[in-house]
Amino acid sequence: MGAASIIFLLWRRRRHWWIFVAAALAASMAVSLLLAWLLVHVFYVWPEDLPIEVVGWAALVLFGVAVTIANFSLRGRWRRVLSPIAGLLVIAVCGLQINAYFGLLPTVGDLLGVPSSTLLPLESALEKHGDRISVESSPVYERWHEPAHLAANGALRFAPIPGTVSGWHGRDALIFLPPAYLLKNRPKLPVLVLVGSQPGWPGVWTVSGDLVNAMSQFAAQHHGLAPVVVIPDPNGTEDGNTMCMDTTFAKTDTYMSVDVPEWIRHNLDVDSNPKHWAIGGFSFGGTCAVQMATRHPQVYPNFMSFSGEREPALAISRQQTADQAFAGNLSAFTAEVPLTLLGQRRYPQIHGFFAAGADDPEFSANATVLAAAATKAGMHVQTDIVPGAGHSWAVVLGSMQPAMDFLAGPLGLAP
Repeated sequence: MGAASIIFLLWRRRRHWWIFVAAALAASMAVSLLLAWLLVHVFYVWPEDLPIEVVGWAALVLFGVAVTIANFSLRGRWRRVLSPIAGLLVIAVCGLQINAYFGLLPTVGDLLGVPSSTLLPLESALEKHGDRISVESSPVYERWHEPAHLAANGALRFAPIPGTVSGWHGRDALIFLPPAYLLKNRPKLPVLVLVGSQPGWPGVWTVSGDLVNAMSQFAAQHHGLAPVVVIPDPNGTEDGNTMCMDTTFAKTDTYMSVDVPEWIRHNLDVDSNPKHWAIGGFSFGGTCAVQMATRHPQVYPNFMSFSGEREPALAISRQQTADQAFAGNLSAFTAEVPLTLLGQRRYPQIHGFFAAGADDPEFSANATVLAAAATKAGMHVQTDIVPGAGHSWAVVLGSMQPAMDFLAGPLGLAP
C-alpha cells in the first residue's frame, strides 16, 4: 500500500513536475541530515549519531509530506481526496521501518499501549516469610529437585523501588518471578537486574526484549530454574538520561548500587549472595551494566551488555558531558568511566558478556574494545556479534540465550 501510494503521488507526465520531485527529494534529505546533526550536536538529545537508515526513512517522511501538499494543490477532485490518504500511508510505512530498525514495538497493541495481560503488584516476601536475608554458599542447582507439576511460565509483577539513600524517584520497577519462585517451598534463586534503553521505560524489556518468553524458555531448559529478574528505572522519564552515575542532577549510581540491592534483599525471597547476582541491559542499559560491574564488583560480579556505549555520555564531546553532569570537572568524569577503571584495577572474579549487531559498526567496535580491556583486567569474557542486526533490540533477541548460558554457571543455575 505504501509503494502504491508513492507511485500515485509521483505519477505525472509533465517535465517541470519531475524537476520539483528531484528538488523536493534532495531538500528532504538535506533537512533530515541537518535535523539529525542538530539533535545530536546542538541539542544533545542523543549522545551518538543516528543510523543512516533512520535518517533516510525520516527524509522520506519529509518528501512524502512535500509531494502530498503538491498533489493537493493540483486540479482534480479524486487527486485531492486520495492525496492525503496516500501521504499518511507513506508516513506510516516510514514509521514502521524506523520502528523495525530499532525493534522497539513488535505489535499494534504495544504501539497503542494495550497491555497483553493484567499486571499485578508484587506481594512482598516480608508478608509470608518475614524479613530474613538468606546468603547461599552453594549453587541452587545442587539444592534443587524439580517437582512433578511445575508451572511452565513465570509471573510478572510491578513494585516501586524507593531511593532511600540516593533520593532518586523512578517509575515502578517490573519483577519477573520464574516458575520455581512460585512454589510454596521455593528455592533461593539468584538475581538478575536489568536496565532498559534510552529512550525507554522498564517495560521495554517485556515488550521489545521478549523477556518473559526468554526466561520461561531458559527455565524450561534448566528444570524450572531461572533468576528472579528486577527491572528498576534509573532514568525517571522516557527520554531521561542520568548516565547511571552520581552527578550534579541525580545520584543513580547510589540508587543502582545501594537502594535497588537493599530493596531486593528485603522484599524478595532470593539468594542474597552477591556472587549469584548479575546485571544487564541494552544500549543505555548495557552501558550501565558495565559501569556497575567495574565500579561495584562486590554488588554485581556478573554482567551482560547488549549494544552498550564505550562510556556514558550526554553529548558526543566528553567536555560537554562533564559540563552538564560534573560542573565542568572532566577529570572527575573520566575517573569513573569503565575503560579508566579497567585500566587501573583487576577483576579476576567478574564474568562479562558483550553483544552488538554486525550491522552496527560503532557499537560492535565498542563491544570489541571493552571486551579486550575487560579480558586484560582479568575478567572472564564472552563476545557475540549478531548477524543482520543494527543498534536494535534484535541484538537482545539474538543474544539473550547465549548470555544466559554463559552466566548460568556463575549464577548457580547450572554446572
